Amino acid sequence: MKKILAFETSCDDTAVAIIDDDGAIIADAIYSQDLEHAPYLGVVPEIGSRAHIEQIVHVTKTAFHKAHLSPHDIDYVAATFAPGLLGPLLVGAQFAKGFCVARSIPLIAVHHIEGHILAGFGEPNFPKPPFVSLIASGGHTALYTCDEAYSVKLISQTLDDAAGEAFDKIGRALGLGYPAGKIIDELAAGGDKSYFKFPIAMRTSDHLNFSFSGLKTKALKVIMEHAPFSEQMRKDFCASLQEAIALALCERAIKACRSLGISSLAIGGGVSANARVRKMLHDSCQQEGIALYVPEKKYCTDNAVMIARAALVKIRQGKFSDCSKDVSADMPVDRIAELYKA
Repeated sequence: MKKILAFETSCDDTAVAIIDDDGAIIADAIYSQDLEHAPYLGVVPEIGSRAHIEQIVHVTKTAFHKAHLSPHDIDYVAATFAPGLLGPLLVGAQFAKGFCVARSIPLIAVHHIEGHILAGFGEPNFPKPPFVSLIASGGHTALYTCDEAYSVKLISQTLDDAAGEAFDKIGRALGLGYPAGKIIDELAAGGDKSYFKFPIAMRTSDHLNFSFSGLKTKALKVIMEHAPFSEQMRKDFCASLQEAIALALCERAIKACRSLGISSLAIGGGVSANARVRKMLHDSCQQEGIALYVPEKKYCTDNAVMIARAALVKIRQGKFSDCSKDVSADMPVDRIAELYKA
């Protein structure tokens, strides 16, 4: 079996994975930078870059140790080249290039969004294209289509804040620390989701775009009006907030499948790990007759398995990169072809 080594360093986690050419996971290692960024209640790019530099060798060695393999067993190397924070991207991409040059093996430059969309590639229940993909995280909230050739097309996106960004900013105002999304999810389990009424923007619009700035403004106003919260009211607030965000994501995703006549939906990104989002999508898709693919929670957030699996698709298509490729902080999905040799 051929082996693919992959690196994901687009933001605040140093992740390394090894898979085989069926997509099976051989090893998966990750270093979370939550503790480094927590005092600042958000990701600090310079701190992130330094942490990647300090950890990437250790995390790579950990992956090889878990896999009981050596660098000589690797046939391909993949890394996230776009989009993301420039400094962190450079660490993973340059490390991957060095590995390729040292071993004289092919490089596959991967687009981060394509990684999320193809995170389940190779698994028995992963949908065959065409399918719609909802990607919701701290930096992205958008809907995509993936066609029979595994080409990705953007069909809608947020007009302002991403869903995960709204969770984190509102959580910060509530004094929950960073990252707030997971804490809100936990608190919401004991709350009343109908206690507060938060707006869902453009709910009756014909288009499929998202907006969370109005919800954020309303949530901050509620916090100022009701502070200090009792413990129960805080849980009710989190449950109500989570319900509004879940409804916004779910309704748009189902509407996209309906309007395009596509009966499969895959989700990804950190917000897709949220319990209410997962349950609502499961119930709605079951009611609509839409096949839903939901990754394991640990593969919703940034990870190197998804980068390796996206690379596997490119390998099967004969698409490779070269070491002259540069990283990009903001490359859209319609320019993915630029990552590969002409």
